[in-house]
Amino acid sequence: MWRPLSAIVFLVAIVNPLAETRHRDQLQLDDYLDYDGVMEYLDQLARTYPDRITLKDMGLTYENRSLKLAMITNGDGRLGKRVIFMDAALHAREWMTPVAALYTIYKLVVEFEENADLLADFDWHIMPLANPDGYEYSRKTNSTWRNTRTPNVGDCIGTNLNYNFELGWGVGFPELKDSCDENYAGSAPFTEVESRTVRDIMHSLMQSERGVMYLSLHSSIRMVFYPWIYDSKPLLNEGEHVEIAKFVADQIFQSSSTVIRTWQYGEEFGGTSIDYAFYVGFPLSFAFELSGLDHNHVDHGFFPPTSEIRRLADESWTGIRAFGKKAIEKYPPSRAIHQSQEHRTTENSATRTWGLDPVV
Repeated sequence: MWRPLSAIVFLVAIVNPLAETRHRDQLQLDDYLDYDGVMEYLDQLARTYPDRITLKDMGLTYENRSLKLAMITNGDGRLGKRVIFMDAALHAREWMTPVAALYTIYKLVVEFEENADLLADFDWHIMPLANPDGYEYSRKTNSTWRNTRTPNVGDCIGTNLNYNFELGWGVGFPELKDSCDENYAGSAPFTEVESRTVRDIMHSLMQSERGVMYLSLHSSIRMVFYPWIYDSKPLLNEGEHVEIAKFVADQIFQSSSTVIRTWQYGEEFGGTSIDYAFYVGFPLSFAFELSGLDHNHVDHGFFPPTSEIRRLADESWTGIRAFGKKAIEKYPPSRAIHQSQEHRTTENSATRTWGLDPVV
């Protein structure tokens, strides 16, 4: 009996090598990966699919961890494509965001055939761990930790990266100036290597006229919002932002019945990454707050049980795919991107210029 069975297995391996490769490169979704696990998975994909994913080390954190950018393409060798730039885990305790970012990478790279439309004329640049020091500290020492691990005045540690960008920096509530508070915005804009790195990627993409959408993943209040955060004035293309946000929310509701709210924040606080991205030229800029609800609609906040990771990853991908689909629809290569007076390089410009075309 074993001989016919072995022959069948051998034939399946020959006939369907793609299935075998996919199985080998499956993303672990039964637990949260630590920093080393995230890096190992990215390295594995880069070895297996060198024509689709290129990894670039963008710098080192205070605790000497790599800020790694995954640049994803369809492998056709065409340079200069427009780019969707996504980051995750600016806030360390939001554990589902690296999962959603890695799952997006898996969908675009390993399940490329099913998602080829998202890569026909666009590349995706994804930073799945924008705050690796804080993430490791949250995973292994203090789960509620939110910030970086850079020392401040006295014995206080850490800066809130999503208040550390230049536009509207320091505007808002008094805790932004408290170096011991989890809302601390830093002693100046871009004091953190992590926020400087995200900034430099933004600037590089705008200087090459490639950046179309910036998408920052957060959790867990089930929301899509867009600039401005620090001001209540409407965007020049607010209609596009409203349409895309509602489309994302509708797609998620149809898929999982999860309700996603959509809105413009307006006059709350400054220093956010999505305000800065729109300011320097990305015509589309969003924050996507993922869900922490389990299948019984119990809200677990930042820490959904591991049994819910796969389901929430699928739900997050439904939203991220919807973002990508609409961004590509609204800004095809034939549409020029006109920068208004709102869109200009700030005085605190990028200190590094990166070549962010994938290696092909």
